[in-house]
Amino acid sequence: MEQVPVGIEPGAHAYPVDSGSTSVPITLDDTAVLSSIAGAAFETSAQYSKATRAPYASTAAVGDDISEWVTAAALATYDSISPTVTGSHASLPAGTTIVRQVLEPDGGVAKLTLMVKGPPGYNPDLGDWWFGETDPSGTPLTSDAGVLMGRLSQCYSCHLTRNDDGYLFGVPSSDRVTD
Repeated sequence: MEQVPVGIEPGAHAYPVDSGSTSVPITLDDTAVLSSIAGAAFETSAQYSKATRAPYASTAAVGDDISEWVTAAALATYDSISPTVTGSHASLPAGTTIVRQVLEPDGGVAKLTLMVKGPPGYNPDLGDWWFGETDPSGTPLTSDAGVLMGRLSQCYSCHLTRNDDGYLFGVPSSDRVTD
């Protein structure tokens, strides 16, 4: 039996992809993604590796500190990406999951931001990435536009600038577990 990467199986978000004269549904299972992180399971699961040795200052949300976990099989490639240097040409495989704990000033977790690399064609405008925001327990957050999961346009403006780095920022080298 073939093992399916986290979140890459038929599910809640299907988007038609133009493949010539027909549209093919490309899916990513929100439920599978959420179950893999529920109750902070990523902190102890062998499926994930901690990518940060200590929280670091977010470049996206000034004033926030971040701790990160990445699918273990993708950590080495993820570590090749630096927020201060572009052009790594890193390419992470479908199923790669990045979990970012956004920390409160007292060190508590305010929320989780998630990225999952979908199958080819899932979100071609942004490297096939799925995005999500949850509370610390893994329950999806909502806004006026609905549940914060899927192809979240509010994530595009920052990530589009990183197309030469797999649309990712990585972790500062001084804060990486592996350096």
